[in-house]
Amino acid sequence: MKLAAKISISMVLLALLATLIVAVLSGIAARDSFDNYVDKNLSYRLELFAGLLTEYHRDNNGWSDVQSVFDAQSKGRGMGGGNGRIAQGVPGAGHRMGPSMGPIMGSNTGDFLLMDSNGKIIAASDSAYIGKPVPEDTIKNRLTLTVNNAAVGTLIMVNNQRGEWESEFINSVNKATLWAAVVASVIALIFGIFISRHLSKPIAMLTLAAKRLAGRELGYRAAVTTGDEIGELASSFNNMAESLERNERLRRNLLADTAHELRTPLAILRGNLESMQEGVITASPETIISMHDEVLRITRLVNELQEISLADAGELRLNRREVRVEELVEKVTMLSSSDARHKNINFAVDIPAGLPAVDVDPDRMVQVLLNILGNALRFTKPGGMITLSAILENDEVAFSIKDTGVGIAADELASVFERFYRSDQSRARSGGGAGLGLAIAKSLVEAHGGRIWAESKINEGSSFSFTVPVYQG
Repeated sequence: MKLAAKISISMVLLALLATLIVAVLSGIAARDSFDNYVDKNLSYRLELFAGLLTEYHRDNNGWSDVQSVFDAQSKGRGMGGGNGRIAQGVPGAGHRMGPSMGPIMGSNTGDFLLMDSNGKIIAASDSAYIGKPVPEDTIKNRLTLTVNNAAVGTLIMVNNQRGEWESEFINSVNKATLWAAVVASVIALIFGIFISRHLSKPIAMLTLAAKRLAGRELGYRAAVTTGDEIGELASSFNNMAESLERNERLRRNLLADTAHELRTPLAILRGNLESMQEGVITASPETIISMHDEVLRITRLVNELQEISLADAGELRLNRREVRVEELVEKVTMLSSSDARHKNINFAVDIPAGLPAVDVDPDRMVQVLLNILGNALRFTKPGGMITLSAILENDEVAFSIKDTGVGIAADELASVFERFYRSDQSRARSGGGAGLGLAIAKSLVEAHGGRIWAESKINEGSSFSFTVPVYQG
């Protein structure tokens, strides 16, 4: 089932569930309120009619011809006119009874019975009750009538039809609820279709983008049309696609660079060997040294590729121990100062006294420093300056290598630590690098739990910094 159908069905079911809950709760509340209303209304009518009968007894000194009062009410005649007197047809009425009250007995109020002080029914809204025993099982309410503090009778209400009233009222509520459920379902279906289309359209676009990306169309991007979670998903997808495209480009560069780096030394070795076989040249010390240099070049490239492979697999082995910062700097200075002098580049060391020892693998850390220094030496012109420094920052020692080289463009600065990346392809190849040195340095620093970053300005130079933890003992 498609997402649009699921959303539409869910909206309709939610509307029906909400309507059902409202119907149940409103039915309970309506039944209670209606029962309370009916009880109050019937009590009011009973008290009103009891007052009328009490006045009748007082005016007539008894219950003679009291049935006429019941007959008048049964016929729907009011208890008083506009002048406040009891209506005609009620014998013995001759004084004011208050404002007009209208009919007290309604078609659904049940039957009113008047029982005298002897327990005999002497008047009733239905004359069939007169002279018969009081129907105790059908009594709904009763009220004692008193005149001058003496009980003169009892007014009884039997067979009120509250159940029918209640059923009619609840049925009307249920019908209204049913129509509300139908209307709510239709509205929920319309909104469900609208919302499902609104949600499923960008998801369908993402699905298409994923399929095209799987088909090696790495340049395809999903359209970001919303600012919600789906829009964030589309942005994340585009970032992933961009990363895949960049990695694919770097992978191709790696293959091309590796082929180039291997082709040149192998061609030299092959040419020298073939010339020696043909007797064109002899195996002189100079020839042997030249061939040895090319073998070292191949070995260096293979070692760098192995380092990257181990970093990808998370299998870089570190022999960490307590190492003095001065010890690391001395090794790096000894190995790099001669290259700096050969290229006529000034090399300086700025290490304050009293720096604490660091918790590192010394061979790996020397490799990090040499990789960064090699990069600085490669892009610093003769007469330039390279400075190696270190300072204490909290529980870390921060190393920094600054140069006055050609610098790195701002849009390329974030990519310098990526594997196989070269800011200048032709210059990097001519320098013999494969674009792996800084990537290896980043992997080694992060394996020690440190951070590495770069800052640079074109034609002003670059600064590469990294941190390593202080030895805690």
